[in-house]
Amino acid sequence: MNVQTITDRVFEFIQNCRLNPDNWSFSSYPGGLETLYASCYSLMLYQYLGRLEELPAEEKRKWSDYVKSWQDPESGYFIGPELGADEVEIRKHSREHILQHLIVHVLPSLQLLGEKPRYPLKFAYRYLDLEYLSSWLNQRDWRDAWLEGNNLLFVGQLLLYLRDIEELASAQEALALFYKFLDTNVDPLTGLWGTNGYCSNANGLYGGYHQLLIYYYENHPIKHPERLVDVALSLQHDDGGFNPDGGGGACEDVDAIDILVNLYKRFDYRRPEIRLALRKALKQVLSMQMPDGGFVYRANKPFVHMGIRRTASMPNQSNLFPTWFRIHTLALTSEILTDDPISQWNWGFNRSCSMGWHENWDKAINPLSFSDRAEEWALASYQVIARRTSRLREKTRHYRHRIFG
Repeated sequence: MNVQTITDRVFEFIQNCRLNPDNWSFSSYPGGLETLYASCYSLMLYQYLGRLEELPAEEKRKWSDYVKSWQDPESGYFIGPELGADEVEIRKHSREHILQHLIVHVLPSLQLLGEKPRYPLKFAYRYLDLEYLSSWLNQRDWRDAWLEGNNLLFVGQLLLYLRDIEELASAQEALALFYKFLDTNVDPLTGLWGTNGYCSNANGLYGGYHQLLIYYYENHPIKHPERLVDVALSLQHDDGGFNPDGGGGACEDVDAIDILVNLYKRFDYRRPEIRLALRKALKQVLSMQMPDGGFVYRANKPFVHMGIRRTASMPNQSNLFPTWFRIHTLALTSEILTDDPISQWNWGFNRSCSMGWHENWDKAINPLSFSDRAEEWALASYQVIARRTSRLREKTRHYRHRIFG
């Protein structure tokens, strides 16, 4: 694997999605229609690939002007062309959810450019009201912890923005209530939310990844980290992805891998197993890169982002959303697998709390040693023997049943 080739191909794909050389507008895939999402994903990919720092100041200004031009001055929301009245098929995701999903990608994108929105985020001020926030938190439906994890990240990230950028002191008190609610409702058997009788471990993990970002960013104590690792490892399929049914998924894979990488750095627990899981996942993620340099969400499946028609792509057609998330996953993996070529690239994460944020550590003082690899080899050998023994036992049971009934 040549990491330079991987990144060069991704950059070429991004350029093929660019619509206008003058205003930094992009489509979600080559030949598609303009979306603000695509501009944000492209900008964050520039950061990962080390291309953003190469842009002249004038081009950065043009890019930020383009992004900021979509802000509604009354509410503070960013309403891209993909969110027009006839552009979204509302099913599971409400319009409010979609608007907030977009803005939590806009904010870190502008921050990478050294900019901030033109107007205050007035729509988010309601979360500063502790009575309103308490009511909102207690309305979360853990039967769909994946959806609620997104909602919780939106509110946590917005409160951080109101505290740090708009300098509203009341946001800190709201964040304290936010953490208290999450700490109280965590399932001690999994370290997740909703898994105590409301949803599956997989759904809980795909959701929990989101609010855990707020924990990492603020260094808030994580409850039951060992159980989180146990669940994440248990969800890995034989193909390397973290969809228990196989096939992985750009979201599913990063949700598990982000948890494993962050907890690997913070706790000495099942580290050899985490490394083996990351090596297996790395092959699966790289297999999702298409000939045009972009990545797909899942192989052989069509993709549409939250019912937004302009983001819809055909099976095995590259799309900027999974490309951004797949590259983020490679960057996360490179933090731990310092002996893999993927670690040779100086990946650039987002700088503010968001789905693309991660706190780097110094790989030079955290390299994998020969003893680390020896632990992996021993564990891998044991796993092979265990799988063969399990298959042999299953065959034996099958034959006994056929013979003796």
